[in-house]
Amino acid sequence: MHRSLLPPALSALTLALVLGPVSPAAAVPVDPAPSAAPVDGTDLPEVTDRMIVKYETPLAQGEKDRVLEEAADAADVPEATDAVEIKTTVDGADVVELAGEISTGDAEKLAEEIAADPAVAYAEPDRLVFTAEISTDPDLDRLGSTAAAAYDADYGYQWGMQALGTPMAWDTATGRGVTIGVVDTGMAYHPDLSPKIVGGYDFVSDPTISNDSDGRDPDATDPGTYSSAGQCWSGSAAMNSNWHGTHVAGIAAAARNSIGTVGVAPDARLLNARALGACGTGYVSDVAAAVVWLAGGAVAGVPAAPRRADVINMSLAFGGSCGPTFQSAVDTAYSRNIPVVVAAGNSGLNAYGYAPGNCYNVITTGAITSAGARASYSNWGAGVDIWAPGDGILSSGNSGTKGPSAANSTWLSGTSMAAPHVAGTVALMKQKNRHFTADQYKQLLLDSGDPFTEGKTLNTHDGLYITSVFKDVFWGAQFYDEIAWAHRRGISTGWVAANGARTYRPVQAINRDAMAAFLYRMAGSPAYTPPKVSPFKDVSTTQMYYKEMAWLRSEGISTGWRDGTYRPFEPIERDAMAAFLYRMAGSPAYSAPAVSPFKDVARGTQFYTEMSWLRARGISTGWTDGTYRPWQPINRDAMAAFLYRLAPLV
Repeated sequence: MHRSLLPPALSALTLALVLGPVSPAAAVPVDPAPSAAPVDGTDLPEVTDRMIVKYETPLAQGEKDRVLEEAADAADVPEATDAVEIKTTVDGADVVELAGEISTGDAEKLAEEIAADPAVAYAEPDRLVFTAEISTDPDLDRLGSTAAAAYDADYGYQWGMQALGTPMAWDTATGRGVTIGVVDTGMAYHPDLSPKIVGGYDFVSDPTISNDSDGRDPDATDPGTYSSAGQCWSGSAAMNSNWHGTHVAGIAAAARNSIGTVGVAPDARLLNARALGACGTGYVSDVAAAVVWLAGGAVAGVPAAPRRADVINMSLAFGGSCGPTFQSAVDTAYSRNIPVVVAAGNSGLNAYGYAPGNCYNVITTGAITSAGARASYSNWGAGVDIWAPGDGILSSGNSGTKGPSAANSTWLSGTSMAAPHVAGTVALMKQKNRHFTADQYKQLLLDSGDPFTEGKTLNTHDGLYITSVFKDVFWGAQFYDEIAWAHRRGISTGWVAANGARTYRPVQAINRDAMAAFLYRMAGSPAYTPPKVSPFKDVSTTQMYYKEMAWLRSEGISTGWRDGTYRPFEPIERDAMAAFLYRMAGSPAYSAPAVSPFKDVARGTQFYTEMSWLRARGISTGWTDGTYRPWQPINRDAMAAFLYRLAPLV
């Protein structure tokens, strides 16, 4: 049917503020595009021609017709009298198409009347989600566009990536093995992205806005968001494509290579869920289906996703509350510990007025400029969880004005651009430890964020720093830094469960065999062939850590007991640990003090010199009560701390 769904001022519900393509190869340093002025929220498109109705129990068609007809009369919305059921949502609700378009105000009244029927569980308008352009910045326009065979020198123009400290973050994680799900306009071919796409589906159900002449289908490629005159609303001008989904995906995960730009998680994979068509428009019911599919849920008539996304990005917004259909989709991902990152919206208004940013269980992202200020178009307020670069962002694009043409790099602005910076960061965090809850990942982002006048700004490097590789060592725990260091150095890899979760067991005493392994690895795992006959009568040549224990003996770090045993499964005590570390440091010349530095270690006690040396070097200062507790076993967390302090001496 002909649609007149959007007003001439395609303003607040923007997925991107299109600033025009740029040639990285030919670009000259320019300041990022100035923020567009805040948009007037009254310009929002307040129409729909669909309703979502969930019944308490299955009803015959005649009963469904009765419910809708009575509600239509009560709400004085005659367009609902002859509504036609066109599909079901992922929650099993009916999506019905009305005989014509109605305002969202009338749609809300209609939903209230429908929901008042005892047979109905809930009803809500099937709202529209869509993109919109804000005036192109002329300075960026003049830069033009080229094919994406430029240079990775494009990174020099990616101020957002530099501000987040991504190169240092990549020393810890690059997104390898992690999948980012993107709900958007689809993705056009781009050499930075296409080799990384591991699956996709087109969820745009309305052929009049699909731009591919059909409804849902397996081809999630973006055919372009272009529109002909009058296609989007009565009297609307023709519009060119903005390749929004391609741009968003590039911010999150463009590959590190000699092409175009680079993403926050350059080695992450992409799962492509197209839910927005011409004019960047789509229905809530389609977007919700895309989210459930990305989360590994079942969607009627759609093959299962080839894999479950590890984090989902939705760079979209629409005015109004987060209805049950959308909230249920988000909750599906949340219940599976899949963080859902969303844009706050570009109306320059309170974020609480826009979904999905006002849904529960999402990470709502506002946009900042390169100057560190809130972008004027960004929605704001307590509903924004975190702020990220969104103004003048260079990423993957396409030169086609209608259908796809040559891949290139393009400048765009908006909270749409801020959200994938966060999604890419979550992907890096998930590579480091994929066994935290969705809430824990969100809290880590906030804990590692930089102070900002309106909350916290994203800091990718610090987010990686405070994300522990061990499930049982959370940031802020005693000796967190030292345990993280021990893992980075390969000194302790911990235990790996069948589900892949890695634990460190910080308060477990460390045994003498594991201590040998720690010291051997700290020494750089030197080339060493253990003897065919064990130097210890209680250590066989086939048992775990035999090589390391034999190496310890060959280095004189531990000669074992006089009876020829090593006692591998005994916890190592603090006095013997001091001796091990002293010898590991090369038994340096040291005169022990005449007065013991510890009140429970008398001069002349075995290993007195070694314990005193440990104190003098700051490796162990003992307890605040002045004791050393020499015969107490060492826990694994404290051992990491001792080795960290020893490292500069070996």
